[in-house]
Amino acid sequence: MGSYKYIHANEMALYKNDERKKEVLQEVRNQPIIQRVERPTKVAKAKTVGYKAKQGYIVVRVRVSKGDFRRPRPNHARRPSKSGIYYKLDVSKEDIARNRALKVYKNMQVIGSYFLIEDGKNKWFEIIMADHKVCPK
Repeated sequence: MGSYKYIHANEMALYKNDERKKEVLQEVRNQPIIQRVERPTKVAKAKTVGYKAKQGYIVVRVRVSKGDFRRPRPNHARRPSKSGIYYKLDVSKEDIARNRALKVYKNMQVIGSYFLIEDGKNKWFEIIMADHKVCPK
């Protein structure tokens, strides 16, 4: 494990610091929903997931809104008995983020992903992707 143990401890100390958390949140809030990033924010976590700093590997930051899946409430003549508007999805927020990244980067495949940060409305994930030629299955 070596040096990444200390890098991970340093990153955790930074994220426990509220000032660092605010800086990261301000940075990610101003970005679009799907943003390609030059290098991962959490280096140690990215390495454990499968990131390599070489050609063919990219990091994508994806925003997913928090909360349940909403359906429009019927407001016509009759009202069904099962007219609940909130439903639990069988898919996690991280899987939703992975699928969104795959829609944009169709020639890539997902190596791994990890949780980055959250606020009251959104969650951000970083997805590690590799080119099919670099990392064939």
